[in-house]
Amino acid sequence: MTSKFCLVASYPKSGNTWTRLVFENLARGSVTPISINNMTGGVHGFGRRILFDALAPVNASDLLESEIESFLPAVFRHFAEQGTGQIFVKVHDCAHRSAMGEWLYPPDCVNAVAYLVRHPFDVAVSFAHHLSMTLEETVQIMGGADLVSSQIRALPLPLPQHLGSWSENVRSWLGSIPYRVTLARYEDIHADPVPAFHRLARSIGLQVTPTEVETAVEATRFDRLQKEEAVAGFREKPPSSPSFFRSGQPGSWEGKLDDALRARLFGDHAAMMERLSYRADGTVGPLPQPCG
Repeated sequence: MTSKFCLVASYPKSGNTWTRLVFENLARGSVTPISINNMTGGVHGFGRRILFDALAPVNASDLLESEIESFLPAVFRHFAEQGTGQIFVKVHDCAHRSAMGEWLYPPDCVNAVAYLVRHPFDVAVSFAHHLSMTLEETVQIMGGADLVSSQIRALPLPLPQHLGSWSENVRSWLGSIPYRVTLARYEDIHADPVPAFHRLARSIGLQVTPTEVETAVEATRFDRLQKEEAVAGFREKPPSSPSFFRSGQPGSWEGKLDDALRARLFGDHAAMMERLSYRADGTVGPLPQPCG
């Protein structure tokens, strides 16, 4: 094995892209910021389709979705064998096995997992913008509809991506799985990014200093990412989305989610919200230790 995956896993719109960019800048020791369109580990969205057709013994267009997923563990293993060093892989799937009983990402290929969570009120507003759906539709998806983003639905043949509900997604990664998982809340990262990313970086094996993390955080400031997307676009943005980097601010649900939608989100996810100290009024409490 010549490379190992670091899975940066999360439900959509929970800080995945920011975290991967910080990791990429740290791993490469870059003097200049890494472009949002120059990240490695392109095994999500359209990149997953290209990877599958390049490495599987048969094209995805000739297979059912269940058959595609059965091939994916071997595809990811081949991808790891062809690489060098650590590859940061974007994951929105639940942690699960294929119909053949294999973990989607083979444990022997995975070095570590950074799992990110965000208050579901903010996820709902950001995800609705991302999908160009109503808040009501998005809250329904988060409650259990196993749908994929419009970027994936727009492919000639959708490849499997099982998000599960927001709670199911979190539960799957914090449960009994064969990976070394470190949990981080978006709100904690946003409030104090240097120590938060320093902890995450060390948990996945990056031996870096706080000064190096500070440089990487500065290189990935939200306004910089917005500006680059406006100038060069972002290949991970679905065509239906007005922009990928929308706000990035905790509490952006205020003035957008009405009482009924907040009550529905809490009703759907109360147990997991309480486990993570995400309150029904939209505030965030101290994270219990240990949470995982």
